[in-house]
Amino acid sequence: MNPSVQDRLGSVLRALSGVILPALPKDAGLAQEQAMLAMGHIQIILAQMDAAPAFEEEEAADLAAMAEAVAPLAGGGPATDQAQHNLRSTLTATVQVAPGKRTAALQHAIDALLCALAVDGAPDARAAVKSAVLKHGAARGDKDRRWFAAMGFDMDYSGG
Repeated sequence: MNPSVQDRLGSVLRALSGVILPALPKDAGLAQEQAMLAMGHIQIILAQMDAAPAFEEEEAADLAAMAEAVAPLAGGGPATDQAQHNLRSTLTATVQVAPGKRTAALQHAIDALLCALAVDGAPDARAAVKSAVLKHGAARGDKDRRWFAAMGFDMDYSGG
């Protein structure tokens, strides 16, 4: 019987905390810090593992919503028109793609549209797209901050 991913990560965590970290010399501060950082990441992975698929689905859906919001707002010259077409194509082509890959493809296509707007976008289109990106980005940022609150780096969400 193969051990579960949780069991294997737990075993690595126990090895780091019970064997490796105590065996490091006292003057190996960087090695101790990196071992503790690895332990922290493993603990976060274990805490988030079950919810990760839903988080990734929601992230892809949020990027799709952003893409759907900005695509019709863009306008300008040939670079913008091409990037707008590419964004719409990416939306269609990635509907059945795994969430992580869909998110990456949509991020790339949105970024390309923003770059094209900077080159030859109409001023009103640049303003409208900027507003939509900021609105959708703020909502996504809030979700991301909540997801990573367990790391303790964000005082607003970590209770620190």
